[in-house]
Amino acid sequence: MHMDTLEAKERVVKAGRKLVESKLIARTWGNVSCRISDSHFVITPRGRDYLQMTVNDIVEVAIADCSYSGDVKPSSEKAMHAAVYKQYPEVNFVIHTHQENASVVSAAGLEAMKVVGEYPLLGGEVICAEYALPTTTKLARKVSKVLMRKGGQAVILAKHGALCFGVSDDEAFQVATDLETACADYVNSQYNHLSGNNSGDLVELSYYAISRLMGKPQPLPEAMESGFYFESERTDSGFRLKLNNGATIEVKSGELHSSMPEEAKLLNEIYQSFNDINYIVHTNSLSVAAVSHADLTVRPLLDDFAQLVGTSVKTVTPWNAPRIRSALKHASAVLLHREGALCCGSTRSDATAVAMVLEKNCKALIGASLFGPVKPIHQLESMLMRFMYLKSYSKQAAKKS
Repeated sequence: MHMDTLEAKERVVKAGRKLVESKLIARTWGNVSCRISDSHFVITPRGRDYLQMTVNDIVEVAIADCSYSGDVKPSSEKAMHAAVYKQYPEVNFVIHTHQENASVVSAAGLEAMKVVGEYPLLGGEVICAEYALPTTTKLARKVSKVLMRKGGQAVILAKHGALCFGVSDDEAFQVATDLETACADYVNSQYNHLSGNNSGDLVELSYYAISRLMGKPQPLPEAMESGFYFESERTDSGFRLKLNNGATIEVKSGELHSSMPEEAKLLNEIYQSFNDINYIVHTNSLSVAAVSHADLTVRPLLDDFAQLVGTSVKTVTPWNAPRIRSALKHASAVLLHREGALCCGSTRSDATAVAMVLEKNCKALIGASLFGPVKPIHQLESMLMRFMYLKSYSKQAAKKS
């Protein structure tokens, strides 16, 4: 027996908030739906903040053809949800996430992931759907194809994320949680197999993988401090620099002097060169720090990297202003050799989102390299996603102004 429409919408709203709080999704990435009958389900809307969402934002969609009525547009991934409800009449709740560890496995080019450990909801393996551009009917068809194979209650979407489902919202959440742990177990198991090291140390795993990518041993750093080294925001009179020791430096345009740190001089150059950059964070999170040692140009292994960050992120000499400016012309981030990365945006939320996605893509590069050659998303597909994202972002900015 299915629940009534209002209760279903309330559960979807609650689930959206729970997903954000559990860090299985961030911002507007991912989507949630609940079956209300044999023919319809309700789903989160397109591009709305989960923490601000109400039942009035939730959209009713037909399972057969994904049609809907009203002014609020449903999630652009509604066809994937419909595919699950068609294949499994007993399923009443579906969650699509961009969760971190599942995203790492999604970049490895696997047909399926063997489940290591006791996760009965996942079955013996989690099947991986072949890659297709997000929101497309092609992706929905590929999901439908793998759903026909006997498996557990999750599907990994190549270079994208995961689809988790259950008879209830609680069960679907449990699937997502189990999947995240199982994916971490799987990557660690592969590392243990290759290296003979069973320590489970993520720093050692990361630098082992970087050594494989570089083709030569990469020594571990003597110390590893993870997090933001500094943040900066544009002000009416110049910019503000917040150091990780708690100190704040106010810099007025045209008033730089030799006693100021190198960071201030570089930030001044960036703000003067890019009018759309209002916030910058320097991140040295684990995977970003490890990849910054490899002196690589990092390309999209995940859809959200292509969209939010760019079609490539270069590694440059730290504090080399001309090279950093050049790298930021075509991306929202730049890796600093052995010193993490600068991540930029028009707001703090945008800059920290860039940092989050960069970390996830770097973690995907590290994890996927343990399973063989790493293949990025095709350049043309990455360019298309970046173009569409920037176009959509510009429209949203115009509405707010």
